[in-house]
Amino acid sequence: MTALAGPMLPIMGGKVVLTALREEDVDRVVEACSTEQAERFLEVPVPYGRTDAEEFVRGFVPAGWRGEHDERVWAIRESLRGPLAGVIGLRTDEGEVGFWLHPSAQGKGLMADALRTLVGHAEGCLTWPEVIWSCFDGNLGSMRVAKAAGFTYLGTREGTQRGEPVTQHFAVRVAGGAPAGARPWPRLD
Repeated sequence: MTALAGPMLPIMGGKVVLTALREEDVDRVVEACSTEQAERFLEVPVPYGRTDAEEFVRGFVPAGWRGEHDERVWAIRESLRGPLAGVIGLRTDEGEVGFWLHPSAQGKGLMADALRTLVGHAEGCLTWPEVIWSCFDGNLGSMRVAKAAGFTYLGTREGTQRGEPVTQHFAVRVAGGAPAGARPWPRLD
């Protein structure tokens, strides 16, 4: 196992362990980020190739942990030495969380656990008063995860993805209460 620059200690959840990314995670990143779902809902290069994954694992992620930009990314695993199930990251400038799962890890409740675990870390260790989440319209899986992790829905706003207009959904998790402007979650079935 070749660990790269990242968190010094794992963060233990109920179903997941959040760790540093490893060199051997590159293939799993390619598999996850080159799916039709990833191309539609993530801000990744299209088409997504091995060079993109290598830059993410070897360049972008370690640079964040060295303080060269504002995003800290953890690997999501089902066990300390297990394969990469996905990633979850905190953008410190915006107080925002982002995540994705490898297709083989979906449907197991791993991401909701990872999100609750990392938000608890942000609230307890980083003392963030709130964590923001957003997704592109149609990403019902991400919306279900945010709702299951205790986020409060705030609504939609218009944005762009790859130069095209899109609708984004927003929610927030506030330490110690519900935020002003809370709205009911839309139907997620």
